[in-house]
This record gives sequence, C-alpha cells and structure tokens, in this order.
Amino acid sequence: MEQNGKLLPDIHCHSNLSHDGSDTPLEMARRACETGVSHFALTDHIEVDEFGYEEWDYFSAIAKFKTAYEQISSQFGDKMNVYFATELGQPLYDLPAAEKILADNDYDFIIGSVHRTEHYEHMSKIPDTVFDRKRVIKEYFDEMLALVEWGKFSTLAHMTFLMRFVNIDTPSGLVCDKAKRTQAVFDTYKPIIDKILTTIIKNGIALEANSSGYRRGLNDPMAGAPFLKRYRELGGKMVTVGSDAHQLCDVAGDVPRTLDLLRGLGFTEICVFNKKEPQFVKI
Repeated sequence: MEQNGKLLPDIHCHSNLSHDGSDTPLEMARRACETGVSHFALTDHIEVDEFGYEEWDYFSAIAKFKTAYEQISSQFGDKMNVYFATELGQPLYDLPAAEKILADNDYDFIIGSVHRTEHYEHMSKIPDTVFDRKRVIKEYFDEMLALVEWGKFSTLAHMTFLMRFVNIDTPSGLVCDKAKRTQAVFDTYKPIIDKILTTIIKNGIALEANSSGYRRGLNDPMAGAPFLKRYRELGGKMVTVGSDAHQLCDVAGDVPRTLDLLRGLGFTEICVFNKKEPQFVKI
C-alpha cells in the first residue's frame, strides 16, 4: 500500500533494541506512519562479532524483535506495509551463530553489512596514514566480497559506509573531501567493486541505497551514484531504500532525494522483500 498514493519507503531503521538506537520500536513506527512512510521495517542490529561482549545483550534484544514487529504490524499495518527484518553485521565472524539466528527466525528480509574489518574494530578511529588507509579499504572490500559470496541475506547495506571515515589515496593524490570520496574510491578500487556487484547480481542479493549518506556529508546515498550506476550497467535491478535512522528525526530522511537519484540513473523500480521473496515497487 502507499499512503495517499505516495511511495515513501524506509526499510532500514533502528530502535532502542539496537545498541545505538534512541527510541522505542512503537515510537519509530509511529513517526514513520506520521511521516507518510508506505513501506517500513525496523532492522535492529545483530553484530555477530560482539556476541561475547558485556556492553550489549544481543540475545535479549533479538528475542524482542518479533514481539516488536507484531505490535507495530497490529497498530500500523493498515496504514503502511510492515516487514519483519534485521541487520546482520559481520556474520562470517561467527558463522554457526549467524546461521542459527537466521534458521530460528522467519525474517521477511535480512540486511547484510560490514561495520569493521580484521584490524580495525572502530571505523571512526582509523589512523590517517597511507598504510592504514590502504589496508582498511582493502580489508573492507575483501570482507564484503566474502560476505556476498556467502550470500544468505537479502540486501547489501551501505556499500560506501567506510567513506564516512577514511580519506582515499588515488594515483593522482589524496582525497580528503567527503563529498568526493565516493567517486575516488570507485575509480581506484573498481575491479573488486565489480566483483562484489556481479556477485550480488548472481546470488539474487539487492543493493541498498542508504539515504543517510547525505546527512553524513557524502553528498550521496550509500552505495553512491557511481556504484548504483555501475550496478545497473552490469544488469542489477534490485535496489532497496532506507534511511538508517537511529532516532525519530531521521526516519525517512532524504529518502525522496534518494528516489530522485535512482530515477535519474534509470531505475524505474525499487525492491522490498516479503518472506525473503523480492517484490518490486514502481518509483
């Protein structure tokens, strides 16, 4: 369904069931409904590499996901399409645990993401040296390629997430301007980017256009325009759209702008998932 005939998808949001979320699931859903969102999902974090930490009890949070979804669906399901979903970070760090979680829960869709690499646990704390910049970008794309080769998820999250934090070394010099990093990393690392994009197409995985890139200073969604354009050139058709909101004020933020970009790149549909099956919605 579309509210008043208007398409406004936001199928990547986080409540306080995520370690970094601010507001309750019902508050996030109410905000989405009031904003006019037509397709909505809470995708609260499951960061598999953090299961052993004491700072956040992921298993208690995961146990609450379905109840939150059922409450949201009951209260708002007649006003917007509501999906049962999650964001699965670093599943390859503990593959048996990740696969058990997926087997135990009937998610409509799963977002797959890379938030760290082998040597860099916190992306915001990467030393700004040539060695570290080059090593973290290589590790990031290598881990992303391994993730999509595993492929047991629905959409690849914020492919240019790392560009929020890292300057890019290119043959013509260092690129520090956030607004220019996406193009710079695409031009510099195109071979492995093409491998990732061709692999998600082969494995039936969607590519996310995450509108938070605009509010993070990248002047683009994540993945950015060069990635989305190349994905389409390679035959990709499945794009999901979400705000990655972690607080009420960001729900559906810059989603219309993201849809405009997709139209400008030649996309005529976006993708949502119901019981893990892709469904296409015209834009």
